Amino acid sequence: MDLRTIEHNIRIDRYNNEEAFIKDVKLMFRNARHYNEEGSQVYNDSGILEKIVKDKLKELGPAPEDDDVGSPKAKLRRSGGTASPKKARSQTTPLQQKLSDLFEAIRNFTDNRGRRLSTVFLRLPSRSELPDYYAAIKRPIDMERIRSHMVQGRYQDVESMAEDFILMFNNACTYNEPESLIYRDALLLHRAFLEARRRLEEDDEASAAVSVAPLIRELIRSLFVSVMSHQDDEGRCYSDSLAEVPAVDPANPEDPPLNLEVIRNNVENGRYRRLDVFQEHFFEMLEKARRLNRTDSEIFEDSVELQQFFVKIRDELCKNGEILLSPALSYTFKHLHADIDQEKREKLPQEIEEDQLKGEEEKKVMPMFVAPPPKPQRLLHSEAYLKYIEGLSADSPTISKWDQSLKAQRTDGRLSREQESRLPSHWLKSKGAHTTMADALWRLRDLMMRDTLNIRQAYNL
Repeated sequence: MDLRTIEHNIRIDRYNNEEAFIKDVKLMFRNARHYNEEGSQVYNDSGILEKIVKDKLKELGPAPEDDDVGSPKAKLRRSGGTASPKKARSQTTPLQQKLSDLFEAIRNFTDNRGRRLSTVFLRLPSRSELPDYYAAIKRPIDMERIRSHMVQGRYQDVESMAEDFILMFNNACTYNEPESLIYRDALLLHRAFLEARRRLEEDDEASAAVSVAPLIRELIRSLFVSVMSHQDDEGRCYSDSLAEVPAVDPANPEDPPLNLEVIRNNVENGRYRRLDVFQEHFFEMLEKARRLNRTDSEIFEDSVELQQFFVKIRDELCKNGEILLSPALSYTFKHLHADIDQEKREKLPQEIEEDQLKGEEEKKVMPMFVAPPPKPQRLLHSEAYLKYIEGLSADSPTISKWDQSLKAQRTDGRLSREQESRLPSHWLKSKGAHTTMADALWRLRDLMMRDTLNIRQAYNL
């Protein structure tokens, strides 16, 4: 809402009364403060202008009720001269009352600090103001459009309005970052919507037979969208690495295929009717990802983070059982941490054994360094350096103790994208031998240590 829109509404005589005009003016000031930082010029000006409008309204006093005041169109609307007798006698139906109550519950919802969350959802920016939004969102909708559909009688039941509200929340979660205020407000309003609808159904005796399946499907869809959008500090989605999880389990090929794409299709087609079944499939996919990968791999760590985030958002949407009571809620963070610890206890001994076998194989195929004839008279090594080289003898226990004292792991050697971009990466091109840059650098460290031993033996130092 802006001054140009208000001026246009005045020219076309859209305002039936003073209240409608004042409502749009206040909305314009609220939007100005919501979209601009506190203390900015626009923020401060909106407060000054709003005070001027309020003072002017007090000066003018209450609106006159004289039929001679206003345009001919306004007179007809106030008098009802052109309205049909049928419309004039119409009363609010139970459905219209339900829709109105539901809409007002979302519009007036506030958080613990008294902030009204619906403000930013009332009206979308125009295409010229935010063109990338309309490129990303195929079905844009805001609360003004929902209200217009409600007034025009387009909603034949509560479910029709619910679909538009949930579409609005999903659009917000799709376009905005999970850490943004709008994203969090969308989740809170979604939960408030489910709770308001539940209260309406409890108050209506005739709604006892209404199926809750659509509510559960929408809750599952919101949960899935939130988890898939979860990102780390660098903006990488944790779910990206899970695309590598195969649909067919190599250990159990007879089991039904299950991976991220299968779950996504089930959610989009509304096949999940129970939260516990959806949770079981999602957790099974995450557990398979961990079972097929090492504990120090990125996909293992991503699966743990996603499962923790899943439980957190699930409890927020269900409000710990107040909105939806499901067997899925019995699985808590305590169970998750116990399962992860158990998986690591089972996998770590096998990984240690694999590392030892790999090290032995590398020793067998280690290339020997051919050194030139030694020239002792020209060696300039200091006594301390010779002692250090002596300590690295293959026959000395020093090297094994040194190796045992090494605390670093491959996970500690992870590089940021900026660090990787500064490396001379051309010599790390190994045709798939190294899965990550960190693995290649660890391999280089091993080769350098072995070359040091070979130099010492060749020079008989």
